[in-house]
Amino acid sequence: MIKVDITVLMSIYILFSVIAILVIWAILGYRRFKVIGEQEHSDHVWECSICFHAYIDSRHEDISVCPLCGSYNKRE
Repeated sequence: MIKVDITVLMSIYILFSVIAILVIWAILGYRRFKVIGEQEHSDHVWECSICFHAYIDSRHEDISVCPLCGSYNKRE
């Protein structure tokens, strides 16, 4: 039997947990980027400059209000 100290086991557990979180974060970030990239061809898709929430607003042409945080966004 291999004797391993508890601090080594905890370090390995934390390392693998952090790696798993980073992989999940990267996958979800790539999916979000891919969805926004597909929707960019539409003139009604806006992305908030404060919270980076992507939303559709077909009523406004120059300025829109983010439904998530309420900030005003200007078309560039």
